[in-house]
Amino acid sequence: MNKHFLSAGARFWLLDLAISSVNFFVLMNLVYEPAWGPLAAHQVGMSTRIACTCIIAWLLLRHVKVYVTRDLVHVGLLWLGLELLFEWGGSLAMGRPVAEILVGWNVLAGYMWPYVLAAYLLSNLAIGSVLRPGKGERAPGSK
Repeated sequence: MNKHFLSAGARFWLLDLAISSVNFFVLMNLVYEPAWGPLAAHQVGMSTRIACTCIIAWLLLRHVKVYVTRDLVHVGLLWLGLELLFEWGGSLAMGRPVAEILVGWNVLAGYMWPYVLAAYLLSNLAIGSVLRPGKGERAPGSK
């Protein structure tokens, strides 16, 4: 297990958490929802969150540079676990009823929370396998 990679992954998740907080508390609640209503605000906000999560994954991989597929899976599981713990723990600590929390899970009604969780799980694996940030840099004189 690449502990350096997981440690960096946890720090980058905290960065993602800060950006997601601004996205939710400022953009979704104060800008999008008054203009477009709750469902459209959720969809725009979650799409933005998925894009930001992918950018954070790219930055992480660009920063660490030394990783294998197993590391990408581990950090995806870490991000997913941290996100579920934060969202459920925070929501329940604030007294939100479970029924209210589960609204965002209903993809048939247009909500996108499961896609956000999929981005946490798979963004590092997809970006690391396809784009390989940091892996394409070569030492001078190498082929």
